[in-house]
Amino acid sequence: AHLILRLWVGLRLLMAGLDKMRQKGGDGFGFEWIEASMKPIVDNMAQYALIPGFMLKPYAIVLPYALLISGVWCILGIANRIGLLVGGLVFVSLSFGLMALPDDDQAVFRGIEVALTALALMTSAHNQFSLDGLLFRKKGGCCAHKAAE
Repeated sequence: AHLILRLWVGLRLLMAGLDKMRQKGGDGFGFEWIEASMKPIVDNMAQYALIPGFMLKPYAIVLPYALLISGVWCILGIANRIGLLVGGLVFVSLSFGLMALPDDDQAVFRGIEVALTALALMTSAHNQFSLDGLLFRKKGGCCAHKAAE
């Protein structure tokens, strides 16, 4: 269950981050398109939201990288709990921005993502299928208790 949740959350974060790197209306793709991709979002937020304008541009610069990094962390299970926590906080921040517009439908969708991320965090003790689970698994087998005696 944890693997399925973690993969879904990670893919959602990664794909949202990759979407910010896509040239809108063209076939370009790369880090150079992030600012152009985020500009309409920043303009919309500046015009309609209750969020101060000086906070929008730094957030728009950090957001795509936070989406990409936390998405990769979740998919691979690197720093499993930290990756899920960062991803969940990114979803909460997106929800806040949508609530400030207000964009109730999209805010509810982000709330579902927050809930799924929280559920993945709740099941993170069962992360055998992750880099953390493989690297930091407690060693032992059926005879491990006999060696301790």
